[in-house]
Amino acid sequence: MKAFVAGATGETGRRIITELVKREIPVKALVRNIETAQQILPTDVELVVGDVLNTYSLASALSDCTVVLCATGARPSFDFTGPYQVDCQGTKNLVDVAKSQGIEHFVLVTSLCVSQFFHPLNLFWLILFWKKQAE
Repeated sequence: MKAFVAGATGETGRRIITELVKREIPVKALVRNIETAQQILPTDVELVVGDVLNTYSLASALSDCTVVLCATGARPSFDFTGPYQVDCQGTKNLVDVAKSQGIEHFVLVTSLCVSQFFHPLNLFWLILFWKKQAE
């Protein structure tokens, strides 16, 4: 088994990687910034530069993995399209590529309250709404 983690440098992604490494499961981490990843992730994690919005980078990155763990999340910004792009389209891209590669298992880490449209977090570019759409 080899695990692929998207969202690897975020808080949840780092916790997932820590647990996988503890269990001696080989990990491949999708990162956008290799320097940041090298500073915060364990040295035995294979780092792959890519982006969930770029299906080409995903196809080559997933090549030898059997499970995908998606812990992506839009970073706070003034770009109102961020949550749609990352939390919805990026997750869809990851699912599509994993399916085309015959990945055995896909784990999506989402958020609490995604079914509550009027939750205060949706005031910030519909963050929970787009996570729910990806589910």
